[in-house]
Amino acid sequence: MIRGTQRPLRILCGREFQNSLADSVHRLLADQIELLQISGFYRVGKSSIIGANGTEFRFADIRHNISKIKSFEGFDIVWIEEGQTVSKNSFDVLIPAIRRAGSEIWITFNPDLAENDVWRRFIEGSPQANSIVREVNWMDNAWLTDELRAEKDHLKARDLDAYENMWGGRCRSQVQTRFGKWRYSGRTASGRLIPNHSGKLCGIRSSAW
Repeated sequence: MIRGTQRPLRILCGREFQNSLADSVHRLLADQIELLQISGFYRVGKSSIIGANGTEFRFADIRHNISKIKSFEGFDIVWIEEGQTVSKNSFDVLIPAIRRAGSEIWITFNPDLAENDVWRRFIEGSPQANSIVREVNWMDNAWLTDELRAEKDHLKARDLDAYENMWGGRCRSQVQTRFGKWRYSGRTASGRLIPNHSGKLCGIRSSAW
């Protein structure tokens, strides 16, 4: 949001599946605008967010708009949320389509299965040299509430394999290998840039493509 106030940017916020704006990060961004006290700069519409200098945020479903992805090339930043759900085909089409000079692709996700393409592509595989991968875990969250900390400790004491996936950033298949079985338990990931639980942040600088 702050970068968009400094110069005009075109930012696409996408998910593999997005049936409505309620499934997108539209509400999260609107809340951040209020929190950062920049509501005088951004106009929050029903399907877009527009800055006074021309910065715009758009929202899209990747899977059902795969044929239109090549038109996304004019965007400066593409933020893909819930990256663990994105298919190999969607990544294969999206990544080379974002080729504007200086453009970036941001991918946020919470580990799920080692078979997920995002895990194979950026964690177990060999990402491009201009890629940045960062793990953001619960201990990195300065806003972790006492309630969430208590929930974390309770899950660790009750179900260690579920704790390793939910709070330790391990894939479920990795947990199975380490502990011999898998039992899902606990709440879902928050879907924030700095997750309440554990997650991975991937950034791809695509300007060299």
